[in-house]
Amino acid sequence: TLEKSSLREASMVFFTLANLLTLARIPLALGLLAVPPLSPAFFLLYVLSGVTDMLDGPVARRTQTESPIGAKLDSLADAVFLAAVLYRLLPSLHLSRRFLWALALICFLRCGAWLVGFRKYRRFAALHTIANKVTGGALFCAPFLLPWFPPRVLCAGLCLLAALSAGEELTIQCLSREFDPDIRSILHLHNQSEKEINS
Repeated sequence: TLEKSSLREASMVFFTLANLLTLARIPLALGLLAVPPLSPAFFLLYVLSGVTDMLDGPVARRTQTESPIGAKLDSLADAVFLAAVLYRLLPSLHLSRRFLWALALICFLRCGAWLVGFRKYRRFAALHTIANKVTGGALFCAPFLLPWFPPRVLCAGLCLLAALSAGEELTIQCLSREFDPDIRSILHLHNQSEKEINS
């Protein structure tokens, strides 16, 4: 009976409305691999994925069901979505090797930040900085902007944004003394020092 009640409580924590919205993003993202890039079906799945990403956080806060597992699921779903979009769109953009090297550098910085965070805090430590949110919003809007901007110009701007946000996250992870997933920017690191002094 105790095991059943524990399983029931665990399922209630896991299968919340917010987590279900997050989990829905994974099959929607994988569906992008089965449709032509920039087709109506592609944009439908793409927009639905974005809607789940915009709703899961507010729903979790509104229903008071925020949890560490929800944050991890959100990061996983975002990674699957981004990987599916890049896999589907990059071949059709015919980008030069310089952009591919830039993408590799961004991945290196981002993975480095996650690795540093994991070693320091023993958890998946992605940060929700303003730069990361701006980069995410720009990346989401990119497919809609392709008809109006040359791919090279658009990709150069996105790479610059992504590199700056990834570099900032890596720097924050290296310099911070405590894990704060909602830290706004590197300029707010001094707030952690002030808290330590006051405590």
